[in-house]
Amino acid sequence: MNAKFFFLVAAASFLGVTVGKASVTGVSWDYSGGIICYAPLWDSSGDVAVDGYQSGMGVVGGTITTSDTTDPILTIANTIDNDSLFAWTEYIVNVSMNTSFTILSADATAPPGWAAGITQPGAPVAGIYTGTIDYVGGIPVAVYPAANSELDFDYKVSFSGSTSYSLTENVMPVPEPATFSLLALGGLVLGGKALGRRRQGQRDPAV
Repeated sequence: MNAKFFFLVAAASFLGVTVGKASVTGVSWDYSGGIICYAPLWDSSGDVAVDGYQSGMGVVGGTITTSDTTDPILTIANTIDNDSLFAWTEYIVNVSMNTSFTILSADATAPPGWAAGITQPGAPVAGIYTGTIDYVGGIPVAVYPAANSELDFDYKVSFSGSTSYSLTENVMPVPEPATFSLLALGGLVLGGKALGRRRQGQRDPAV
């Protein structure tokens, strides 16, 4: 077991499920893109443990099953290590479900000074409802393994009407403005070099 994996498991703050009227009977979880999450640990009490690390935009989600259709409430808490090339000063989470839902609350507990803004789901698109939580720092989330390289955030959602629900998080870390400018400038420079090579190739009769 490498040090990174041990740190993630030992330091994890988890995705937990608390129960309203219905009880949670099962959870499946997956990831894609620039985020990696370990398989959730779920037990019959409805508790789920998930942690991960992230290098860029990513998607996390799966299926939640419940004992009946009456108003379960999920409290979702994630611990994400910054495995990217830049510090984060903002973290955007688009939460999507296949049923109407309400984001009851949201918070960020580490690093210090982060706050959360909530935009409730609007009208569905192709049967999917999406709300947004915008987490803003605070102390920037440094690149792992520096101090403050772990973002701990949570939110609570309520919903009803079925016994099987899809829930997806589209998660996007945002760099510091100065870093963002440098990244954009680097992209322009690389693009300019590539364009110059193509033009040189067009002028060279040997090509």
